[in-house]
Amino acid sequence: MFNSTKISQLLVVAVAFLCSCSQTDDIAVDDSNETLKEGNIVFRLQSNSSNTTRSAEDSYEHVQGTVDEYKVNVARVYLFDNVTKLFVKSVPLTNITRKGSDADGNVIYETDPISIAQGVYDIFVTANTYRQIKTDSEARFLADIDSLTYKQALIEDISGGIVMSNRAADNEATIISEPLNENDINVVNIKLERVMARLDIAKSLETYELTDPNGTLYASVKLNGYYIVNLPKYYYTFRHVAVLLSLTEPQWNIQANFGNVADVNGYVIDPYFFKKTIDASGFTNADKYYVNYFGDIITPEIVKWNTFNPVSQTPNYKTVYSLENCCLAPAQKNGYSTGVVFKAVMEPANNVYYLNNTGSLQLLTDKQNYPEVLYYYQYKFYNSAEALAAALAASGAAASSSKAQKFEKTDEGYCCYYNYWIRHLDNNRPTQMGVMEFGIVRNNLYRMLISNVSDLGDGTIPVDPDTPDEGETRLKVELNVKPWIVRDLTEIVL
Repeated sequence: MFNSTKISQLLVVAVAFLCSCSQTDDIAVDDSNETLKEGNIVFRLQSNSSNTTRSAEDSYEHVQGTVDEYKVNVARVYLFDNVTKLFVKSVPLTNITRKGSDADGNVIYETDPISIAQGVYDIFVTANTYRQIKTDSEARFLADIDSLTYKQALIEDISGGIVMSNRAADNEATIISEPLNENDINVVNIKLERVMARLDIAKSLETYELTDPNGTLYASVKLNGYYIVNLPKYYYTFRHVAVLLSLTEPQWNIQANFGNVADVNGYVIDPYFFKKTIDASGFTNADKYYVNYFGDIITPEIVKWNTFNPVSQTPNYKTVYSLENCCLAPAQKNGYSTGVVFKAVMEPANNVYYLNNTGSLQLLTDKQNYPEVLYYYQYKFYNSAEALAAALAASGAAASSSKAQKFEKTDEGYCCYYNYWIRHLDNNRPTQMGVMEFGIVRNNLYRMLISNVSDLGDGTIPVDPDTPDEGETRLKVELNVKPWIVRDLTEIVL
């Protein structure tokens, strides 16, 4: 019987949308080893692989998604000799047929058999891309397959299928034995992971009420828009990992760098990882690696409302797809990390004051007379800089108190802004940055629910690329990070 003694472990996943890429010529099959018997091998492709990765996951909940998120339209297998690392064969997998789902939510596909000579192989599989690599060695293959990039990182259309690949270390040294008879068919399991992640965003309430320490209402806030910043354009076809203490790029090794993330100082590596220096103050995104670069958000055309997407209220979520984006722990800063800027409308709670003719502060009762600019300090609002100065003087605060804020009125109302940086692995130490604490990792689902607002946002978008991601946030976010399992409810058969 034709036997494969190494069936790969489940992969944890990541995904990237099928980009427009060119198809190269077919690769010639190397038939020089004709003395070795060949047999029929069926590849069983598992999309949605549920193996865990180092993340902040707190459940294994399955999410009802779309067929586009787990379908496999086309796939190709590359085989390399495990000892010499030389190229042996590349074959398109044909008649990819969905067989149903297993109990873990993995969608199972099987293919027509292909002929493979007995031997020990490193096996690589790509899905949902027609790109084909001509190569003579494993190292050259891994170098060449990552030469493409997305021209637009805001991925909205996945109808062509999401690019997937196997976690290469899981199919390293797969043994193909001599068949006992020519009619035997053996199955090799390939666990596919998407090269992108899924971000889900929603709010729990239409209006959040803000109260002072005595429980008195001083303002209400409506989160009306969101804008995702620092979306990368490049991705690795196969998942890269490394153990790092500095920004020194390792020598890539299949077993060490194409499998699971190490528990200690283990990182997922994206193509730009080693360019993200500790000091982000001089980073300007000059090579346009990031779409929606955070440092550009203060430009007038971005601050307009039509740039921001509306925020859904639960049970509905807005979904965006993102490529991997990770940094060395000290480099986890606003200029590099993927985050969400929320735009809100703030309304005072009948606590706006003005200076009357005698120079005293008096409550402004007519909302129609609220000015174009409001000043805020310690749960009260003022209609002018002079009124604010009088309030500061009365309280003994300096005229330049950093706690005073200014809010400008637009057609929608008084605007304020909140920054939120997407956390991958919480180290539960609010003042100490953790390894892989902030980042986006392929095939993970990041579900963000704004459950509460603790204070007013900033009157303008606070932009400093060198600001560490770790810090106080005025948004209470219920973040659920988990392997991106999209349940196919049509049938469970395996």
